[in-house]
Amino acid sequence: MKKRIRISKNSLIFLIGFIIVIIAYFGSPLSKVRNINVEGVNDLGAQQIINASKVDDHSVLLHVLIHHKSIAQQTEKKLPSVESVSIKSRNFRDLTIKVKEFPTLGFIYKNGSYYRIIKNGQVLNQKMNAPIGNYPVYSNFGSKRLKQISKLYADLPSNVQTNISEFYNAPTKLNPYRIKIDMNDGNKVVADIRTVKSKLKYYPGMAAQMKKKGVIDLEIGAYSHPYKDKK
Repeated sequence: MKKRIRISKNSLIFLIGFIIVIIAYFGSPLSKVRNINVEGVNDLGAQQIINASKVDDHSVLLHVLIHHKSIAQQTEKKLPSVESVSIKSRNFRDLTIKVKEFPTLGFIYKNGSYYRIIKNGQVLNQKMNAPIGNYPVYSNFGSKRLKQISKLYADLPSNVQTNISEFYNAPTKLNPYRIKIDMNDGNKVVADIRTVKSKLKYYPGMAAQMKKKGVIDLEIGAYSHPYKDKK
């Protein structure tokens, strides 16, 4: 014999009431995202993160929280400079999107536009009219050498990083590893890409001893000389 499932009158009223509340909630503004706060952005704008996530004030908060992992993955895929994204709710109406960006290692100039460089020398496709922030520009580097020099820059002390304006690939027949560096303080550096990382740490001290702006040659030894006067 089949057992009959009996539902009491009170249980039925409660079930109907619960369904009505759920329908009313999802149909009301209370179910929608009210505010979106973005934390952790440095080189990207908060609006870029929001646009990539496709979350706005029409989004249902519960849906966003249930699918937060896929929304985060979607945002990371659209913005390659983003390392990770996490989404949490606040006050039952607001969202916080926490972002961790890959550090910018500089910009490369190609075909009239600048492109951001991040980890492993990866060049992002986003065109920029001018570089932003206090990052170096890389000139005349192929992909292999660009990866090498950008990683080198990432490992330099911060007081040296902030003084670098531009890296130039400047090989010669005698030294195919030769590079030049324009510094923000007005000096220039000539170096070998194989040894420049260990030698650049001496730059602040050498620059401080120079009476005039000039060239610091780190290619073989370590010496400096002022710029030649133009006649």
